[in-house]
Amino acid sequence: MKQKVLKNKYEELIKVAELATGRKETISLLHKAESIRSKITKKIRYNCNKCNGYGYRRTSIDGAKTCLNCFGKGYILNNLTKKSD
Repeated sequence: MKQKVLKNKYEELIKVAELATGRKETISLLHKAESIRSKITKKIRYNCNKCNGYGYRRTSIDGAKTCLNCFGKGYILNNLTKKSD
């Protein structure tokens, strides 16, 4: 699906979940919305340049530190390497 269609479907599910009366119905709708949100973020992910997608950087053989570029996630949502001319 295209990203625009996914965003519209996500917004629609959130609106319906706010109006839902039952607990099970609300949870079901929120789970569906979460799966759509994860599809949206998977399409705009870029591996971190500093840690190569691992989330941590090796400082020595025995030590490692959390990558501060991606905050330990291993991916960046915005492509910061693009230059706008």
